Amino acid sequence: MKKAVVIGAGQTGRGFITPILKANGYAVTFLDKDESLISQLQKEKEYTIRYFGGKKETKVIRDFRAYTTSSPEALPEICSADLVYVSVFASHIAELIGLFQEAAKEKKDGRLTILCCENGVNVKKPLVDAGIDAVISEGIIFCTTLKPEKEKLELICEDYPELPLDGKVEGLDVQIEGMPLEPDFPSLIQRKIYTYNFISAIVCYLGSYKGYEVYGDAANDQEIADVIERIFPTISRIIGKQYRVDDEVQRAFTRRAVDKFQNREIYDTIYRNARQAERKLGENERLLTPLRLAYEYEAEAEYIELVIAAAIYYGIQNEELNEELILENIQKMLPDKQAEKRVCRLLKKYQDKRPLAEIIRAAEES
Repeated sequence: MKKAVVIGAGQTGRGFITPILKANGYAVTFLDKDESLISQLQKEKEYTIRYFGGKKETKVIRDFRAYTTSSPEALPEICSADLVYVSVFASHIAELIGLFQEAAKEKKDGRLTILCCENGVNVKKPLVDAGIDAVISEGIIFCTTLKPEKEKLELICEDYPELPLDGKVEGLDVQIEGMPLEPDFPSLIQRKIYTYNFISAIVCYLGSYKGYEVYGDAANDQEIADVIERIFPTISRIIGKQYRVDDEVQRAFTRRAVDKFQNREIYDTIYRNARQAERKLGENERLLTPLRLAYEYEAEAEYIELVIAAAIYYGIQNEELNEELILENIQKMLPDKQAEKRVCRLLKKYQDKRPLAEIIRAAEES
């Protein structure tokens, strides 16, 4: 039987990647640094996956193995795997370099195949830069998977049909139904980050400001929905131009993102989507890149600045974000040196707890 190792036994690894592997006849081993999670998987020996809306039959996943990444079993499991999936936060991928370097040396039959499945641009870079002797590719996650109850293994997942992989990586040989090989993966993942994840930022940071906890409630709030619709043409145009995608194709791509986030059947939380604000305000991330592209293509930027200010406010309030660093990045990357000042003025209004309607008007008048 073909064998896959899934490093990261959280929502995506167990709820989205594993069912595809099981459907394709793979035996699955989970590796995770969370000792309590691994202990629970070893003890219970199975878990269920329900689907939003109840339109797809509940799955029961069993017949897997589970070990911690620090256990003596981890290395031989990786060495004997046909495929190794990494489903951890992008910021944690570098923590696996030592384990993969050792596994690459120990593997007897060919090279490791490592697939990094995490939202982000070029998330495989730490492994590639480390010079690991392996075929290293990436997958892009469009699917939402959640853990409804903290103490239980049960998951609830969006019924999403596929996990696209970067098919241009030399030496990659993956033939799995539900994991198509995408010929222009860099463009797809960047369009995803700057469309789906950008719109998600509108919902979670404006939603947090208005006191929402449930994501779908925030996405359907009239003020927030209006901001999304006002920003829709700008995002569709600048992303389409940047990646040379037909306008109608990109508009449909953007609309699918909006429809997903406003679907109340897909239960999600503001916290899960808003956390790590400083990372999401990075120079090549979901907020500052659309702002740069708006200036580059002479498009309206005021609503993007509105969302950036809300994200900075969230980070200051909840995560000790370094606001000066973010504002310096804005100043350095944009030809319009007034952009940083406009974001500062909007941030001040958030800090003064002004009504969102007033902050929106201030953005439009700036």
